[in-house]
Amino acid sequence: MLKLISLEIKKYKLFNYWSGVLIANICIIILMGMIFVLETMESNVPFEDFDAFMMMSDTLVRATFLIFSSVIMVKIIINEFKNKVVSIMFTYPISKKKILFSKLFIIVVFTFTTIMFSSLLIVVGLYLLNPLFHIVPETISVEYVLAYVKTSFFTALTSAGLSLIPLFFGIRKKSPSATIISAVILVSLTGTNVDDFSVYQLIAIPISLGIVGIIIGYLTVRNIERIDI
Repeated sequence: MLKLISLEIKKYKLFNYWSGVLIANICIIILMGMIFVLETMESNVPFEDFDAFMMMSDTLVRATFLIFSSVIMVKIIINEFKNKVVSIMFTYPISKKKILFSKLFIIVVFTFTTIMFSSLLIVVGLYLLNPLFHIVPETISVEYVLAYVKTSFFTALTSAGLSLIPLFFGIRKKSPSATIISAVILVSLTGTNVDDFSVYQLIAIPISLGIVGIIIGYLTVRNIERIDI
């Protein structure tokens, strides 16, 4: 299985996507910085507290990398079904289920890793820069950071499962656009913030969506023999 995963990564040069991950993080940091500067210029408090800052950054990070993962899903799965390339791959003396599972595993790990990495980058950056720029009005302690890291782990884990939901729409239609559009819709539904409250804060919602994604991935692998290629 590890050999299959390694071959998939080399085949699609997936490590090259990390440059895109870094660029995406820079864009998120710039956007947060612009919000801070513009609100400060208007004599407003940009972020009421640590939680408000991290809620906004969480929403941006989760949205960015859920859509990012759907793009990778299109590249390594949907396009192969659409272009009939997968029919050649399935002639190899390797279980079809193992081939598909290795691809889904890559997507899940990518989503988890990028969200976790980005969350850590932002919270550490805030911890180091806040004493200089007073981004949030309160003192950020190490305890705050550690508590956020635990929350980020949960967010990354549920998002990893959620990242498989677009597979249901993409593989049925063999459509890259359906895959990415469904990811955008998911991001819109789960990223809604109203009065410093996020839908994602309702623990049952991310857990349920994560489980739905895992079930979709499991059923797709289990029924791969029945999928029209």
